[in-house]
Amino acid sequence: MKKKIPTFFFLIIFLLLQNKIVYSQINNKIIISVGDYPITTIDLLKEIKLIAILSDTDINQSNREQIKGLAVKSLIKRNIKESEIKRRNIYKYNKKQLNGLILNTSKKLGVDQEGLKQILERNNLSYKELIDRFETDLKWNYMIFQIYKNKISLNTAEIENKIQSKVESLKDNSNQSEINLIKEQIINEEKEKKLKMFSNMHFSNLERSIQIKFL
Repeated sequence: MKKKIPTFFFLIIFLLLQNKIVYSQINNKIIISVGDYPITTIDLLKEIKLIAILSDTDINQSNREQIKGLAVKSLIKRNIKESEIKRRNIYKYNKKQLNGLILNTSKKLGVDQEGLKQILERNNLSYKELIDRFETDLKWNYMIFQIYKNKISLNTAEIENKIQSKVESLKDNSNQSEINLIKEQIINEEKEKKLKMFSNMHFSNLERSIQIKFL
């Protein structure tokens, strides 16, 4: 679907990257609606900037359309997820995984948690909004597990073959503890694959049922 973006869009991106504009100076308006949820100009600009920071990418003539497209898709996807999470009253998520996401994001940028906060602040972005973004994904994962956990079926023979192949690659240096760890890891990986499949299916069904308008 073709997205129609205001003509002043790229000028604002440039100014934002130069930190020469504040959001209060932007003519903020709704540019996309996802069901009853609006996405505004500022939402899109923030998402573009966050994607650029987290991927350590400078926006330029050659990649701006790609990053804009990624930002639009990301916002739509998050709005759909948030709507479903709210509808099902999902509040739980894995806090250990949240801490892991924060740590991994900080490491990727070569800073600690405080340094991550400072990077976001320097770019007029909110640390809380980043955490909310992580929490949405984790709540979605929890929801998918609760809905589909009884539908996860694993191919026992395939798993045993993978375990055997992995153990053989260790030659004679493996002990029972290592073998059990390998088995647990492979089983968890297969479960994650199944859950990802259910997640994609669930999201696709929602996406088809929700009216998305580009204004």
